[in-house]
Amino acid sequence: MYRVTLFKDAHDKKGTVIHEPANYGNKVNSGNLELSLEGLGISTFEFSINVNNPIYRKTEPIINLLTISDRNGQLFKGRVASISNTMNGEGHFIEKILCEDQKAFLYDSTQKYMKSTIMTVSQFLGKLLNEHNNQVENYKKIYLGTVTVTESEKVYRGSDYGKTADIIKNQLLDRLGGYLVLREKNGQLYLDYLAEYGATSNTPLQIARNLKSASREIDISELATRIVLTGKDLEMDDTTDAQTNQFRPKTTIESVNDGKNFLEDASLVKKFGVIQSIVDFPNITDKNTLKRRGQEYLNNQRLMLVTWSAEVIELGLLDNRYEIIKLGNSYPVSNPYLYEKETLQVIEKKIDILNPQKIRLTIGSGKKTFSQYQLEYKGMQQTLETVKTNVGASSRTIDGLKAQAQQLEEQTAVIPQFEQSLNEQKQGLEEQNNILVEQKELIQTQEIKLTEQQTKIEELFTLIKELQKK
Repeated sequence: MYRVTLFKDAHDKKGTVIHEPANYGNKVNSGNLELSLEGLGISTFEFSINVNNPIYRKTEPIINLLTISDRNGQLFKGRVASISNTMNGEGHFIEKILCEDQKAFLYDSTQKYMKSTIMTVSQFLGKLLNEHNNQVENYKKIYLGTVTVTESEKVYRGSDYGKTADIIKNQLLDRLGGYLVLREKNGQLYLDYLAEYGATSNTPLQIARNLKSASREIDISELATRIVLTGKDLEMDDTTDAQTNQFRPKTTIESVNDGKNFLEDASLVKKFGVIQSIVDFPNITDKNTLKRRGQEYLNNQRLMLVTWSAEVIELGLLDNRYEIIKLGNSYPVSNPYLYEKETLQVIEKKIDILNPQKIRLTIGSGKKTFSQYQLEYKGMQQTLETVKTNVGASSRTIDGLKAQAQQLEEQTAVIPQFEQSLNEQKQGLEEQNNILVEQKELIQTQEIKLTEQQTKIEELFTLIKELQKK
């Protein structure tokens, strides 16, 4: 299903296949691919090999590159990040190799001081990438692609010294959200910064169909009922103090907020009490603007971080009528015992390349307001009561679910044999094709000989006629 190829360096175009999905060629002992959209969205691939693999003890971190492809094309491209060698309890020597995708190139460059000026998101990201490209090798250069993340007002942007990847995360992703998507076109890398990513699918993830197990988690660690607002650093009157003091006062809102340096949500304070945190807008100098932006933040605050973790069967590997689950796409998630039906985005996809039919997903990561959570919780209680009533009315529902689950397991189990059968048929067709080619060549040779014999006979007849005339 998945072919893994290792390249000596960026100049190696052929590479060495270290895992062949067919029943011949090299094999890895294990291989786990984690595709991610979280944060910078750096995907990873960790695999292990034994002494029989041709690259055992021959890999080099940073220099070696690696690709993973399936029947639809390239799924992963990155570099070797770390290598470890161990001997297990049975005396077998194993080498474990961790790879990271090409977004990790952004950790290979640093940014210099950039004075704060009014810039769009696209202009700022473009400057960061230009500085990155000035420092790295050609194959690590990343150019500005499509940018759809915007802000409604003019904003001062700048940066201090630091890794390019960290500044992109801190200055853009953490404040504005969005998705970083790296793509390759005509041999060059382009970085898209998108407000939305992926499509909404009608393929559901549900019990007894393709959902083997699931869990739903709610994280309220970011809950704040009161926020203290800080803006841009203030200029200090004492030049000496400004030069020696590492701490600087910031713009605050007391003078435009009845002497208070904070804003609070009265309903949340009543429910949870005072939970205070600082929200920093480092480029805002106007106090009224700072207060307005703070109030917007408080009004739109997302308190509940909701994520699903699920083990899913890739029905698309069994039946072409089903689609392969794609990172970034959104799917209806239906498990009435855990929650009401939600359509959520796949933000992580974990694939065991030796057992590709079973995948693990992290879906959701949607932050909800407290009021949204309360409404959904009430709806969930009603849904669960309905489910209990239906189950109580007929135990056949459970028997049906068990039967469907058993059928799903049986379908999943035949995938390796199905792939092996296909490979054997493919080899048989190749052998038949080789035989046909040989037969065709033999026929062509015989035709040539017949033509030569016919020519000689004609020449002989001509000679006989000439002799008869004499």
